[in-house]
Amino acid sequence: MPVPPPIVQDHQANDRTITLTNEFEKMKQPSFKGGIDPLKDKACRWWMFIREEHQGMNWAQFLDVFYKKYCPQSIQDRKVLEFENLKQGNKTVAEYEIQFTELAHFAPHLVDTDYKKARKFEGGLRDSILEKINVLKVQKYVDVLDRAIIVEECGYVALFAISENVAIVVYT
Repeated sequence: MPVPPPIVQDHQANDRTITLTNEFEKMKQPSFKGGIDPLKDKACRWWMFIREEHQGMNWAQFLDVFYKKYCPQSIQDRKVLEFENLKQGNKTVAEYEIQFTELAHFAPHLVDTDYKKARKFEGGLRDSILEKINVLKVQKYVDVLDRAIIVEECGYVALFAISENVAIVVYT
């Protein structure tokens, strides 16, 4: 059996570490010992004030008040433009839907009906998905989203529609 090499202690490195640690401790870095974080305290006070003023407020109303308070108009305008130009690109349908939903808040006039919302979402889909669901003429947003996810996962849409005893099957 080979004999392991002897362990050599680097006393200079140990001394340097101790020196650096002592210097750091002398600096008296600020520390947070608990209690209420100043930022959380400000937000908490604002929420308590708003809650009393707007009793029965739902989430959409809260977001509206919050954005008016903490999101300048210039940023809101930029978000509207971002929503108007939103495309799926290389995102998954789920990722695109999340971004669509987040940005839609800034442009409610573009999605104020389910039909408008469906068309806007559909218009931003990648061409390879859009061409497969566009022929279906789906009216509801949730259905457009559902079909887009199916196309993304399976690569095709199978639609069975019965109208006046005629079954339509679309495979693409």
